[in-house]
Amino acid sequence: MKYRNASECLPAHLLRELQKTAPGQLLYVPALGRKAWGSGTGAAAFFSGRNAEIRRQYHSREADIPSLCDSYSLSDESVRKIIYQGGRKMDAGNTGKYFWQDDLVRLRRSRPDDWKLNAGGIQDSQERFFTDGEQELPIDDSNWPQIWENYVRANESGTGWVLLAVETLDGTYVGGGNIHGINERNGTFGIFVHCTEQRYAVAAARIMLDYAFNERRLHKCSDTAVAGDEKTIAFFEALGFVKEGVLRGEVFHQGKWWDEIRYGLFAEEFNAQRNP
Repeated sequence: MKYRNASECLPAHLLRELQKTAPGQLLYVPALGRKAWGSGTGAAAFFSGRNAEIRRQYHSREADIPSLCDSYSLSDESVRKIIYQGGRKMDAGNTGKYFWQDDLVRLRRSRPDDWKLNAGGIQDSQERFFTDGEQELPIDDSNWPQIWENYVRANESGTGWVLLAVETLDGTYVGGGNIHGINERNGTFGIFVHCTEQRYAVAAARIMLDYAFNERRLHKCSDTAVAGDEKTIAFFEALGFVKEGVLRGEVFHQGKWWDEIRYGLFAEEFNAQRNP
């Protein structure tokens, strides 16, 4: 870059102000309308393409993290950031925000005192029947706090069953759910979410599936819905689950046999929805 004497290109009044502020110093004057980093050299496009390819190889299971580190000469931490951020900027002040929060809900571990928010819990009539496949006996309300606490305590330290509460971003409790039946050997699991609104349930389930597939490295989520339970069927379909089969007359309730529908979702199918 060729340097120019300021007296040759600046008006006298600007030169005087500059001499007061930075006399005898060497200054760089940036151009107006400066381009974004990498846009002029092609670096931005290169790194965007590279990162997309890293995510594709990882989610399709063509390569694991160590081999990606070797192939692209990147650290383990750099590869993980590329994979899990999915091209989004992470809030450095709240690293938990990426996994457990989106624009609609946030998730936390269930607590024994959630019974206050979950009053009536497993007596949610027809909706709970279709989930459990059976009619629950009536529960003494005075026992509900202890029943809920036992349920949470029994599963809070294990890895095969993860209980989660769902809240809106202002902290309002709107439901809960779980990742259940985790089989690490075969990479399989099931999922259940029950919220006051279907949109909360679907948003929470996407976060839970992201954790199960992309952190626990599980392979497939499988679960069932009773024929006629349109809400649960719509829930699975909104998440991209595939109908895999029907077990005829599998569930007996209210004097009638009901078909049970099996749904499944693979990790690569889930990730293809997020990175089309």
